[in-house]
Amino acid sequence: MKIILMGASGIIGSEITEALSPNHEIIRAGRNGDVKVDYTDAKSVTSMFEHIGKFDALVAAVGRDSAFKPYEDLTDEDFEYGFQRKFMAQINLVRAGTPYVNDSGSFTLSSGYLSDYPNPASAATGPFNAAVDSFVKSVGPMLPRGIRANVVSPAPVVSEEDSGRGVVTAAQAAAGYIRSVEGTMNGEVIRMWGGLENEPRR
Repeated sequence: MKIILMGASGIIGSEITEALSPNHEIIRAGRNGDVKVDYTDAKSVTSMFEHIGKFDALVAAVGRDSAFKPYEDLTDEDFEYGFQRKFMAQINLVRAGTPYVNDSGSFTLSSGYLSDYPNPASAATGPFNAAVDSFVKSVGPMLPRGIRANVVSPAPVVSEEDSGRGVVTAAQAAAGYIRSVEGTMNGEVIRMWGGLENEPRR
């Protein structure tokens, strides 16, 4: 498959690259990659798709896309930042990319478990995670030509020596993205929550 990977240089993205590159063509897209793109800019994203042409899968393993502050310190700009980067930028990858993705191709987005396990600094993060989750559940079954859309929701990523319940290693998180790309699921939230996936949420 010809796979566009956004966030390839990140901790999770590097693991995704290592897992997929032996069997697939990986196009690293970002500020420093095979194709330069600002995924938060609609014109830049459209230009990327025009340059790459047809592809089979897009993976958005992006991060640093929301503000972490105590609720009382959050500003309108903090919420706008998360809305634009976490939510709109990702759903626009699907909207702009649909004409270019091959039949039965796929999109894999990123959210996170703060939508279900909030903390005192996640009020401008968790709601947008939930919005991305809802988007793929709603839109995945509506996409044409057998195109699929899923989202990976990882717990906090830690090193191998710090692995444990409620956290994941980069390799464990990456496994969710691999499952989405190489599998057949559609409209699914793939929860990589370090063993908390099936427990009742708060």
